[in-house]
Amino acid sequence: MGAFEKFVKWLKGGNNLNKIIINIDIFTRSLARQRKELEKQARDNFRMAKKYRLEGNNQAARMYMEHRVRFQKWALGVDSYRLHIVGLLQKLKQAQAHNEMAKTLIQINRVLGSLKQNVQIPRLSDLMASIDQTFNQFDLAGEFIDEGMEQMVVNTEVTDTDINQGMAELDAEIGMETGQVLTSPSSGRISKLEEEIRKLKEGR
Repeated sequence: MGAFEKFVKWLKGGNNLNKIIINIDIFTRSLARQRKELEKQARDNFRMAKKYRLEGNNQAARMYMEHRVRFQKWALGVDSYRLHIVGLLQKLKQAQAHNEMAKTLIQINRVLGSLKQNVQIPRLSDLMASIDQTFNQFDLAGEFIDEGMEQMVVNTEVTDTDINQGMAELDAEIGMETGQVLTSPSSGRISKLEEEIRKLKEGR
């Protein structure tokens, strides 16, 4: 009996499926919280990039912008995987045959593996521990092949183009707030811009 057949047999063992569904549902809720935390860190890094850009420290501004873009990509990646898992979870709940349930669970397992490999966020391994423990009982790799089981990959690599686009967005926001146009991140200290910001804050 192969691992897939053993997995189907195990699913028939009463409350096993319900426990898996509960664990996966809890996991998707945890991913939603992780996404919010990552989005917050992205906003915090944007504020720091803005601070250093106004001070003329463009190296620091780009560094924080790189982190901002990275957290943004992680947040988007987490939510992409979360939404995919939620869809598969709904499919699992609606499945009638144990074979169909097992196939959907294998799809979920593959998505989880891809998430773990492509999105290096804090605490992800801890969040996945209870689900991993369930799947690790079975050597499912290669046991079931289906053309519909595409490998889900989300690119979270940060490029210079991403950072430059982020800096352009930052400069546009500063320009809207101050009426000043920033032409280059290497133009040195922006004293006039700082003065405009100070006047705006003072309500002049």
